[in-house]
This record gives sequence, C-alpha cells and structure tokens, in this order.
Amino acid sequence: MWRSEKQEPNYEPSQPITRPLYPDRADTIVCTEKGTVHCVCLVTGTQRDFAFQGFEADRDTLKYRCPAAAYGLDCQGKAQCHAAGQVNPGVRIDFTEQNRRIFVPTPHDSPSWQRGYARRSALERINNRIDNNFCFEQHFIRGQAKMKTRMGLALAVMMAMALGHVKAGRIEQIRSLVKPIPIRNTG
Repeated sequence: MWRSEKQEPNYEPSQPITRPLYPDRADTIVCTEKGTVHCVCLVTGTQRDFAFQGFEADRDTLKYRCPAAAYGLDCQGKAQCHAAGQVNPGVRIDFTEQNRRIFVPTPHDSPSWQRGYARRSALERINNRIDNNFCFEQHFIRGQAKMKTRMGLALAVMMAMALGHVKAGRIEQIRSLVKPIPIRNTG
C-alpha cells in the first residue's frame, strides 16, 4: 500500500517500512503498513514492538502499551520519550483517525488473527467448490426458498461423497469431488 517508499532507491524489502503514527504529536511511535506499532528510543534508536492490550469497542480504539512499561524493559530514553510527545505509557489508536485497512479490531500479527485467517482459508476452499463444481457461480435460480434448497442439496452431496470415501477406505480422497475412484481387481 505504501508505494512511494517502495519506489525509493534505498528500499530494502526485508525491512518493514515505518511511518509516524501521529506525526503532529510524537516521532517516537511508528507503525507499519500491516498495522504493527513500534516505539523508537530517542537515545539508542532501537525499535521495539508495542504490547497490544486489547480493543475497546465502546471507544472504537485499539490499546497499546509502551514495551518498557509492559514488559519491564530498561529503556534509556523512557523519560525523554514521554516528555517529548506527552505520551503516557500507553497509546490508543482511534479508527476514525487512522486507515481502517491497516488498523483492525484484531491485529494482523496476533495469534487470534492467525486462527481466524486459517478458518477463512478453509471456508474459501468450500465456497470455491460450491461456486465452481456445483455451478452456483453462473446460476438462474430465482427465489430464496429455491436457492436454500439447492444449497442444502449441494452440501448434502459434498458430505455424502466424503462419507463414501471414508467408508471405502479412501481417506486421502475425502475432499475430492472429481478424482476418479480406482477400480479394484477382484480376480
């Protein structure tokens, strides 16, 4: 998303691009295009990840805490950092002030994001199968009752085929809809 920085001659793809989170308040808090929030020590220049403290639904904000305060780290620039930008040991990121594509209620690098994304990819495979193999992408069905009936039948066929593969001992083909069934020689 941050194309201007990626076009610069000193761009290093292995290093994340950072921008100040609040350029008018403090230069010590930076963020990446994936929504991770870091602080930069004013004395040493080291960059540390802020500790995610949760989502406040009533305020539409994400709460982050200074890594020195959250993890008990020794930060040489702690006093200067807080005085420079009037930053408390924590920061709230308001969705109305920031890009909603970058800052979401569940941060991109959190374990709950990874679990949700893994579930999403499994559902995408099922949706792709329904769209393409059962011809729901290009359909001429009119009416919600008819569509519910057809969807129920498609899901029942998928489950029946999976059950048939399991009962026949072909567990590796449980998700296969088009792979041919091997012919067994009985003689």
